[in-house]
Amino acid sequence: MMEIQSDTAMTKEQKLLALCGVLPVLGDFIEDLNDQGVFKRVIKQKANMLLQEIQRVDAAILEGGNMDIFQQQIEIQQSFRQWVEQNF
Repeated sequence: MMEIQSDTAMTKEQKLLALCGVLPVLGDFIEDLNDQGVFKRVIKQKANMLLQEIQRVDAAILEGGNMDIFQQQIEIQQSFRQWVEQNF
């Protein structure tokens, strides 16, 4: 079983960067499940609202055009996808 470490060692910037990398992947998962008809009407509406908010925040973060931030986000997304594939 994997041991969960305390998040007290992480800075708020690290946590924000992690969210910026992980949320778009979760948005992709939501979109895929919507397309596959997994969600019922009410849940689908809530999932779409969450997806739109994730996309809005993601666009706002990347709006500045900082390539370092963009590259970090891509690396986090790839790592998260690999982790999901290996553990679920």
